Amino acid sequence: MRELKSYSQAVVVAALMLPLASCNTSSGAAYRDAKVQIAQEKAGFAARRDPEALLAQAALTAKSNDDIIRYNRTYATFLLDNGKSAKAYAAFERAALAGDPSSGRRLVKGHNDGIYRPSSLTTVARKVYVPLTADTSEVGARVLLAKLIDDGELSAGQFGSSEKWLNEAAKAGGTSALRQLAERAEKQGNLKLALDYYIKADKTSRAERALRQARANYLGQDGPVNVKRAHAWMEIARKLDRQGAAQLAARIYRQTTGGRDGIYLSSVASAGGVSVISQSELVSAYKAAKTDAERRNLVEPLKMAAANGNAEAALSLAQLYIGVGADPTDASGLLVKAYNRGKSEALVPILALLMQAERGQGYAEPLFNVAKKAAAKGNVEAARALSSLYSIGGYKSADEDERLKWLQEAADAGDTKSQYEFGVYLYENGKTERSKELASQYLIKASKRGDAFAVSYVKSKNILEN
Repeated sequence: MRELKSYSQAVVVAALMLPLASCNTSSGAAYRDAKVQIAQEKAGFAARRDPEALLAQAALTAKSNDDIIRYNRTYATFLLDNGKSAKAYAAFERAALAGDPSSGRRLVKGHNDGIYRPSSLTTVARKVYVPLTADTSEVGARVLLAKLIDDGELSAGQFGSSEKWLNEAAKAGGTSALRQLAERAEKQGNLKLALDYYIKADKTSRAERALRQARANYLGQDGPVNVKRAHAWMEIARKLDRQGAAQLAARIYRQTTGGRDGIYLSSVASAGGVSVISQSELVSAYKAAKTDAERRNLVEPLKMAAANGNAEAALSLAQLYIGVGADPTDASGLLVKAYNRGKSEALVPILALLMQAERGQGYAEPLFNVAKKAAAKGNVEAARALSSLYSIGGYKSADEDERLKWLQEAADAGDTKSQYEFGVYLYENGKTERSKELASQYLIKASKRGDAFAVSYVKSKNILEN
């Protein structure tokens, strides 16, 4: 109750002061009156006079710099809150010209964002923007001055070069300034300097940025196509990341059908063991070739790259040989080389060739060794392939013990189907209680993972989890 009474008294006092304020036309009185009207409205009462008009009067008639700053900042904030941006920035401008740095920074941001235009650009630049740069960490004002000078709105002779302001902004940590400096250096042909600026701005590796710039210039992603500049970026990229450059060169060749720097792109791709045409197109072209010379031209770059240890080229060449039905011996060594150099996808054709091999075919031994190592490390596909090989025979004679050994490897690696198959075998053929227990464990695992056959089998045998 005491708080309510005090508040009521304050409202009464404020109301009594209104007539006095209306008679006093000084900026200070207008400012105070405006504050009273705003408080009235916040308290839920109707204002007797327009607070905006009172704040405008205070802002426009203030004499001292302190009052100009204080009244105009308050007026500008009020206007922004009421959606009157143009008037608000005019008030911020008056405060900034009176020496208020915070209002100056508001103007810089508004100008950079395109929502503020100074009443007198030269005056505001000289009295507001330039003084803000006394703060060595100020980025926005420096970037803005550079833009205005570049656009010819300010004189470089009077305000300094745009490059000077951008360099200062970059030193202050401005990423947009770094990008602008990078773009300038790139246009001037100084790609080394451009790369330095780009990686500072983006925090990417030199190789990634070089590849990105090559792609952008070849495909016109950031402006007009510039093949000469793209070629230069690709040269930098291939020194930093040979494989990445090869893959990019092949993609660009395909996207442009070889119409932009095609011979060069093809050579970059081939050097990295990548064909500029897709695997299916390569197979089709090889089959369509009418002479041995034409076929050699297609495979020679891949052969050279594979011989130099390029796993991508080895895999691509092996898949070509498989696709055209060549002697499996040609593909076997290449697949093993590709797999051993990190191309895990080579395992699928390795297993396929192994399953097709017959006894005595020497090319299959390296394939078999790869499959055994992969299975022993928990690769399900390899373990199941070996189990199947020993089940039906082929390169290796049928062997029930080996079949079960590799089937259990697949089951232990988490393969649900193998858990079911191995569990059923043990349950039906095991002669000890331990065999039944082990079989139950595998079957319950498969059942819990949703294998329908395992679920049905467990129910039919009334197998219960221990």
